[in-house]
Amino acid sequence: MAAIDMNKEQLRKAMEGDKPVLVDFWAPWCGYCRRLGPAYEKIAEEYGDRLVAVKVNIDEEEQLARSEGVELIPTLILYKGGKAVDSVVNPGSKAAMDQFLQAALDS
Repeated sequence: MAAIDMNKEQLRKAMEGDKPVLVDFWAPWCGYCRRLGPAYEKIAEEYGDRLVAVKVNIDEEEQLARSEGVELIPTLILYKGGKAVDSVVNPGSKAAMDQFLQAALDS
């Protein structure tokens, strides 16, 4: 399943589900975010049975990004039961995202 673009209300509903939610806080003007986009899409496909992968554009959801403590992008935050359990800023590659998720999902 591909990553889904969401706003604050949609994200809140996604967090009510049974699966953990991985959020990519990004912006279209961020070159690094765009470069990591294809890797994040692969993560969304590979982990689709274990989590819901979503994207939040910080330009459109500035208040949400601020309330979640996002200061740099891209930032990935994993939520379980609606609560942030782990995050990574500027993951260098798909391998780094895999490593982050394996550790966070198993905790």
